[in-house]
This record gives sequence, C-alpha cells and structure tokens, in this order.
Amino acid sequence: MKEILYAPDKILINEGDLINDLILLKEGKLETFSNFCSHSSIETKGIFGSEMIVSETKSFESIRVIENSRVIHIEKELVEKFLLSNSHLIIHLIQKYIIKLISLNNKIFGDTLRKSGKNENTIDKNLTKEDLSKKYLKKVRRKNFYHINDEQLITYRIARSLFNHGKIKEALNEFKKIQYTNFGVYFQAEIETWKYLCMILIYPEKKYYLEKTLKEKYPFIKELFSFMIFESIITNMPLSKPLITYLKSGYLIPANTVLFYEGEEGDWAFMILTGNVRVSQFTPSGERLLAILSNEEVVGEISCFKEVQRTATVFTSTPLQGIIIEKNNLDELVNSNPAFGLKIVKNLIKRLDFERFWHSPLSFEEKLNFMINKYGKNILNKSQLKIEEIRELFRISNKKNNELINYLFKSNIATLRADGTLKFM
Repeated sequence: MKEILYAPDKILINEGDLINDLILLKEGKLETFSNFCSHSSIETKGIFGSEMIVSETKSFESIRVIENSRVIHIEKELVEKFLLSNSHLIIHLIQKYIIKLISLNNKIFGDTLRKSGKNENTIDKNLTKEDLSKKYLKKVRRKNFYHINDEQLITYRIARSLFNHGKIKEALNEFKKIQYTNFGVYFQAEIETWKYLCMILIYPEKKYYLEKTLKEKYPFIKELFSFMIFESIITNMPLSKPLITYLKSGYLIPANTVLFYEGEEGDWAFMILTGNVRVSQFTPSGERLLAILSNEEVVGEISCFKEVQRTATVFTSTPLQGIIIEKNNLDELVNSNPAFGLKIVKNLIKRLDFERFWHSPLSFEEKLNFMINKYGKNILNKSQLKIEEIRELFRISNKKNNELINYLFKSNIATLRADGTLKFM
C-alpha cells in the first residue's frame, strides 16, 4: 500500500482501462464519469477501481481529481483480503454498483420498460400489471404456480424464525402444520430436516435414528444446506460462515414458485445458491424470456437499495436454495459474512460487464457463442427451450426462427427434440 497526494485534474483511471491498484480516497474530492452507464458523481469518500476483483474486467468509469486529494493505492494481490477485513466498504461497493446498474437500465431499457407498463389490451384494460402477469403466466405455462407468500411457505419462514430465536418447541409446532406433499420431494426433505432437528434438540437420544431416517428416505439429502446444518449441530461442530448465513436468511423454495410478479412492489432480493429461475414478462402475446439465473446470481438486486416495482416475473424452474436479502438485513449479512457480500459485488460487476460486452461491436456468431457460454449447455438443455425462447434469451432480433434453426443445425450447435425444444450439442 502507498499513500499519494494528487493535485486537481489528475486522471487516476480511464474508463475501459485494466486496473492495477484499488484506490481508497482518504481526503479530498474526485469526479467519476461513466459513458457506458450514463452516470457521473462527485465523491468525497469511497473506493474506486474494484472491477479488478473480477479477472480481466476493465474500468466502468473515469476518475479525475477535482481538488487536492490524498489517496491510498492498494496492490491487486492485497485487494480481496483488504475488502474482507473492511465489510463496510463491501456494503459501499454494493450500493455503488447498484446505482450504476439503475443508470444503465434506464439508458438501455428505459423506453422498453415504460412501454411494458402500458396496458393496451382492451380486454384486460382494468387489470394491473401484476394481475396481468398472474393471468398470462398461468395461461402460457399451462400449470398452477405457488407464490413465495403462499400460506405454507409463510409458515415455513415463521418456523425458521422461531428456530433462530431459540423457540424450538414453537418452531416444531409450526413445521408440523406445513402441508408439503404438493410441493415436491426436495421441499418435503427440507421441512422434515428442520422438524427432525427440532426433535433432536428436545430429545437428543433420537439423533442417530433420525439422521439415518433422513439419509435412507432422501438419497439427495446431502445437497441441502439445512442437512449440512443438521449434521454440524448433531456432531457438535461449529457452523461455517456460509451455513450461519443460510441459517439466518436462507431458504429452499419449491419448483414452480413465483418469487415475484411483474408490477409487484419489492424491497428484497435473492441470491441463488443452487437451482435456477426464469425471468420473464407475460402478455396476451405470450412469454418473453429475459434471462435464466442460476448459482451465485442475484435476483432483484436493485431492491436491496430502494423499493421498486418489479419489472419482470421471476419463478423457479427447479427447487431453489438461496439467501433472501432485505434492505434492513443487508448490512448484518455482509458484516457477519463478508465473503457473501463480496460475491454480491462480483455478481454486480459481471452483470455490468455482460451488458458492456453485449453492446460492443460483435458479429452474430460472436454474440451467439458468447450467450451459449454464458448460460452453459447444461442449463440450456435442462430448461427445454423452444427456438422463439432462444431468440428472446439470446437477444437475437436480426434472424427469423427458421433462419436461426437452420444456422444452429448446419453449424452442429443444436438439434431439435421431439417436443420442439432445442438440445445443444
């Protein structure tokens, strides 16, 4: 680390440069400007150049000194260790990148989002955007969906809260109320794990019998974070920081559950640990698939910073384990587990870098290969996507369905399944 005093007009970082040092402003005033994000600010504190924590990521902004400023330069190899020991700076970075993401979304999607808020269908003219989303999600997907605020899922969260407050008998009574048979085997295993853990804390002599029962009944049980907590507790092992975070704010959400509808008011986000979600908009014309999000990606991150109206419907396509991040618990989560906060920062940097790469001059082939690599053939194949969904997901507007199919076939990139979905090779 080295401390340097800079005079006005000194350029510390140029937008688009690879960054060698993290800059910590100790005193003075800096101006930041991002052409890509359409965002500028005057800063009297904070850190700059943190894009370096994601390999090969170039700066999103230019940094200029506007009055005598004393800054500390932190070498690249020391940056992560420095941030992990200063969790308040991680919280600062989360807010900083969310502000940039808001500005970028307004720049890129502003007109689209404003248009999507208008209901021009005369049949549905009296429906809110949220009600429209509910109606056409069911109609397009042809199945019933749960909602994260359905009674059984609320009871699950109440029981978890009671458990965390040491009210084990009360928690067990709540877990027993949950009717989980319709929610799938993973959710059933989740509830029984917490029920058995409550029983063990009340009747310790049953621990080995109940552990054996879970392992025999659910071959996948070791995939569940709740079972990792279960085993740590019955073996008197201290919980790791990731398990403490899951214990405080982590949940398993069944497949086919809506996290939120487009048009809902929101003040929380969700980091995915395992599983994936679809991010879509629904209209009388059908579903517009915007994204598929999976491990360590964050859903609804802008809500960590301010209450917003959701701009898309997000629903699980597999059982999902993740961390609920609320405005009022973000600081606590990051302070207790800085590595979790750093994952959020890296995710936001990757999200911004993805948009920058996508909007750079690229050929059709480059964009197609980039999107296949971004999502991964495994997730694309499990998602069973039709060609129109691939066009929406990959943002391909200059090819018709038949043109894209022919290209994928001739290039040996994908084949067509009997049900009309694509299988990537």
